[in-house]
Amino acid sequence: MEEKNKNLQNTKKITISEVAKKAQVSIATVSRIINNKDQVTEKTRQHVLNVMDEMAFVPKNTKTLFNATSNVILLLIPDFENPFNAAIISGIQESAREHDMDVFVVQTKNYYTEHRHFINILKNNSIAGIIILAPAPHKSLLDELCHSCPVVMCSEYAEDYGISYVTINDIESAKSAVNYLVSTGRRKIGLINSNLKYKYARHRERGYKQALEAAGLEIKEDFIAHISAIDYSSALSSATHILGLPDRPDAFFAVSDVFATGVIVAAKKLGLRVPEDVSVVGFDNIELSNMTEPPITTIEQPAHQLGYQAAEMLIEKINKPDMADKQIILDTHLVVRGSTTLSSM
Repeated sequence: MEEKNKNLQNTKKITISEVAKKAQVSIATVSRIINNKDQVTEKTRQHVLNVMDEMAFVPKNTKTLFNATSNVILLLIPDFENPFNAAIISGIQESAREHDMDVFVVQTKNYYTEHRHFINILKNNSIAGIIILAPAPHKSLLDELCHSCPVVMCSEYAEDYGISYVTINDIESAKSAVNYLVSTGRRKIGLINSNLKYKYARHRERGYKQALEAAGLEIKEDFIAHISAIDYSSALSSATHILGLPDRPDAFFAVSDVFATGVIVAAKKLGLRVPEDVSVVGFDNIELSNMTEPPITTIEQPAHQLGYQAAEMLIEKINKPDMADKQIILDTHLVVRGSTTLSSM
């Protein structure tokens, strides 16, 4: 029986991320050792090889597909519709140009969903590393990408996976927004959220619910909408429906300023005043938040800095193959405007 259990254990598929975690090195370092690259110290190489033996890790017969001499960064973004992405891309490009590198942008959306799609990009282009702004790929795909070249995630990141990323604390940011609404006397707070495939959507909804629970307020599922993309028309439609309920919300937390704009327009179409009848807090502090009437109270996140720091981290990983994965969490803050307070109107 003991021998049988041992054999079953040995058949378990071990990933390079698990090897990296146990060896306390980056996934890129493990990948270089597997492919006999010479950018790793002998001490580190021997340590990782020992861990591989201990875990009975059998590497795939694949080679890394990145080119350390390339000056091109591959940027994977979910779509071009979200205006928040523009500031992140700007930050990435600023850092890239400071290091004489270029950025190759690919919209993943529904077009790149399988491992072969990404590997074909790497095979057909000279890529030094990847920044992922899109939702985290499933673990097996992420493992393959990290094995192929240096990878950094930006804003979005893979939970329970050892990878470098730059992000914000979406849970605490959402709690800050809802706590502010509660402090102004609002008690029936709705949520206009995005698709839960996004980490930010899951975390902001968690923060929203935690804040309501802490304030002793009811979480009403019919006050919550999930929208597949950052789309004004969809937000307008969802907000119109929720505000038309017999027992409507007196406030909304929207996970995007685009969504918040939809709420404001919906309220006005229904003859409701903002903020007297309905208060609205958005997220991102994009230029649009100052263009509405009233302007939107919002959570400002440092979009440009998110992109810049992600690119700096990736370039450091390219230049320092032994560098361990690290995570950076940037601060956000509440910007109070007319959608929640009469005094600033």
